[in-house]
Parts: sequence; C-alpha cells; structure tokens
Amino acid sequence: MTFVIARKNGIPIYVQLKNQIKDLIQRGVWAAGHRLPTERELAGQLGVSRNTVSLAYAELETEGILARRQGSGTYVLAGEGSVGSTGRRERLLKIIDLAIEEASHMGFSIDDFTAIMLLRVRERKEVLGRLQVAFIECNREQLDYFTRELELGSGVYIHPLLLADLRAAPEEARERLGRMDLVVTTFYHQDEVRELGVPADKILGIALEPDVSSIVRIARVPRTSTLPVVCLSPSFGRSITEALAAAGLSFAAMPVITTRSSEELLPALSDVGTVVVSPGRKKDVEAVVPAGTEIVEFVFHPDAGSITMLKAALLSAGGASAAPTAVQRNA
Repeated sequence: MTFVIARKNGIPIYVQLKNQIKDLIQRGVWAAGHRLPTERELAGQLGVSRNTVSLAYAELETEGILARRQGSGTYVLAGEGSVGSTGRRERLLKIIDLAIEEASHMGFSIDDFTAIMLLRVRERKEVLGRLQVAFIECNREQLDYFTRELELGSGVYIHPLLLADLRAAPEEARERLGRMDLVVTTFYHQDEVRELGVPADKILGIALEPDVSSIVRIARVPRTSTLPVVCLSPSFGRSITEALAAAGLSFAAMPVITTRSSEELLPALSDVGTVVVSPGRKKDVEAVVPAGTEIVEFVFHPDAGSITMLKAALLSAGGASAAPTAVQRNA
C-alpha cells in the first residue's frame, strides 16, 4: 500500500498519514480485522520517524478506528466493538467458564462458586486497600498529576514522593521506601530509585505519552507563530517541547515561562494567539491573557500498557498477602 506524504504543505506528517489510513478504511480497502504494518515497518517505508507513525496510530485508536493488541499488532476495528476489548472479554469469559467447570468437578455448586468468588474479590480489595505504594518523579507537576492518573487507573492510594526530597535525605528515604510494597517510577529514574535501596523486584517502571488531543490542537497553530509554554519548572517545559519535536511540530519560538508573577506573565502573553500550559498553570494564564487567546493544556499520561502492568503488579502483591479463603464443599 502506497502513502503519499507531502513534506512542504504545512500539514503535519502524522495528520496526513492518519487521514490516508482513515480513507483506506472508509473505502473498504482495509476491512475490519485487517492488521496494519508495524510502526517500524511503516516508518521505514515512508522515511519518517517511528514516533510519527505511533502518533497517527494512537490518534486513530483514540477515535475508535484502530485497536492495538499487545504482542500481536494494530488492527482495524470490527463493527461496533473493539477488536482488543472484545478479545479480552472473550478470554476472560473462557477463564470463568473453565473455573466453573473445574469447581463443578470438585463438587461445588454454582451458588457455592458465586459465594466463594465474591468472598475472594472482597478479600483482594481489602488487601489492595492496605498496600503501600509510592510513585517517584522528579517534577512536582508531573508527580501530582500522574499520581491522580495512577490512582484512578489502579484504585489504590499512592504516596507521591519527589525525587529531590528523597535525594536530600537518603537515610530517611531508605527507611520510608523500605515500608513500601511497590515503588512506581518512570523508566528514566529506575536506576536512581535502585540506588536509594529499593530492591529491583519492588520497582515498576512505567512509560509516559503525551495526550493526543493536546498535540492535535497545537498542530493547527501556524508554524510561524511564537508559542509560549507556561509551566512550573524548566524540566516540564523541556518535556513538552521534546514531545512536540518528536511529533514533527516546530515554531518560530517556544519560550518556556515559569514565573508565577502576573505582572511578568501579562507582557509575555499579550501578543500571542495560543499558549501551551501545564495542568498546574491553566488558571494563572486564564487570568492574564486577552479574550480569544487559545489555551492548550498539555497533558502526559501513563500509557495503557503501563496501567495494565501496574494493575497486574498490584494484584500479584495483593495475592501474596491475601489469606486463603475458607470454604465448605457440598457433600
């Protein structure tokens, strides 16, 4: 399949690729269930970065057009449901059916099975509620936001710990981290967390990805514009500019502004059409920019695979701590 990429028409390459994939699907050239080329294969075919292809695939996945299946590939969705979610549900039903069948062979009735299953679920939830889980990050904005994201994704309370605070008091950090059942951090900081005395089997590294909708909005901004980035720390500003560069987006200027002073923000933002902000600075910017200025909140999320790994790690830790369920079999 041949894609036509125009490199000088001002439209980001990933948007061109996304639109051409949608066209193939709408015309029936790629039917439901069709397996797409891997990101590496398509990037090599087009002579673009893998991140460009990944961004196009991710946006189509968000729109419900594609589904990624870990270890298998990326597919065109079938009918109303997702190939990925439907497959997972079917596998889960087969596991439940097998468990019911095994329980029946052991002499348990359906009612017995239901009661035991509900009891075990309650036990696991109680154990998960007692787990001590920490999330370590180097940036306060990312730390607070990601902690909320991980809590929503896992259902477990997570202790947010700033890496600089742990470095400043290493002995106290070792003692505190020693009480944790699991320590979550980004792949960038795994070695530093290990140096703080956390055993490797207690560390879970996660990957972060920019929110596709943020990049799509920024892609509409003229490349000749000055695009200020307002955040709390230079490190978060660099994360944003690097993510935009990886998506093939560049502008006349992208100043990173970290001041909290309204008097300093006002002149810096008075003559721009769009401002990119971190989650913690949106209200500050809204208070000073002229009416009509577009404010784009730039958000990073733990990727879906990382959330899945976290859930699995928590269940594993909870399973190791859960007491055996006492049951009575029907004679």
